[in-house]
Amino acid sequence: MTIAPCTVSIIIPAYNRVGPLRHTLASAGHSADLLGEAVEILVVDDGSEPPLAAVLTGLPPGGRVRLIRQANQGSIVARLAGLRAARGEFVLFLDSDDLIAPAKLSEHVSLLRAQSADISYDDLGLAGPDGTVSTRSQLPAVAAVEELVLRVQPAPHGPIYRRSYLNAALDPPLLPLLRECDAVGDIWLYYNLCIHPARIGKVAAPLTLIGEHGEDRYSRHWERLGFASLGVMETFMQRCPVNPATAAARRLVGECAFNSWRRLPRGFEPDFGRRLLALWHAAPDHAAMWLGGSVFRALSKVFGRVGAGRILRLRNAPYARIRTVDDAELARLRGSR
Repeated sequence: MTIAPCTVSIIIPAYNRVGPLRHTLASAGHSADLLGEAVEILVVDDGSEPPLAAVLTGLPPGGRVRLIRQANQGSIVARLAGLRAARGEFVLFLDSDDLIAPAKLSEHVSLLRAQSADISYDDLGLAGPDGTVSTRSQLPAVAAVEELVLRVQPAPHGPIYRRSYLNAALDPPLLPLLRECDAVGDIWLYYNLCIHPARIGKVAAPLTLIGEHGEDRYSRHWERLGFASLGVMETFMQRCPVNPATAAARRLVGECAFNSWRRLPRGFEPDFGRRLLALWHAAPDHAAMWLGGSVFRALSKVFGRVGAGRILRLRNAPYARIRTVDDAELARLRGSR
């Protein structure tokens, strides 16, 4: 049987969390209704127990939501499984606790079509319990894909992609499917896309929303995100071809590494900092990097960039004050690479 195409495929990897997922599905469904065109919502059940099909009752009628079941392999594999099954012209990835504004799909689809864009993105908003939305972050408009995904780094559920662009960029992906990078699946995707030129458009409105819920988020454990992101950056620099076409992306990876090193708390994992600085040293065109403001630049003239960074890091909080994982978890993270 031939399956009819649709305008947007919304792909949601999910593992065990049903409560937040219901809100995500409601948010996506409302936006799809406002678009008024064919939208499919692909929920990729990454080995939940019990299976989501058994507990996710009361789905909206009409077959808009499709459940895809796979053995537990992580969110990156789940995203790619959803992408393979997708039939929409455009693709939006959501996590199972993400929210979008009702106008998100209609505004993005209109822009993508009008500008023949490959990627569209918008601003970040906070969803209040009463349904009000306030702007949390107004993102700059950029034209280069490496600027968007490496410097701006929209929230994972911010961009909407043309599916043909994603398929071309990920066939095959530059970075392998590393389970230890699951905590930063969006960063894994961004680093795969950053060497593939794209036409980019921006919707100037907070249509990507953050809401509150009582369940755990990876973002509450910054050490997990840090080690996973470091692994993505190191793998990228090892595998990325060194040529003029990739120079801008490799420079921005070095910039990200240096700025991440500058933000590290005092007393945190010296080897982690050394690995970040090694990435910076390996990147091209240091002179073009954005590494700090006027104070940093003044100190750099006297002490060099690393010396200036060390001085300014003295203002950072001590690790003991902002630690979120215990010794066993930290040792596991340290040994994951």
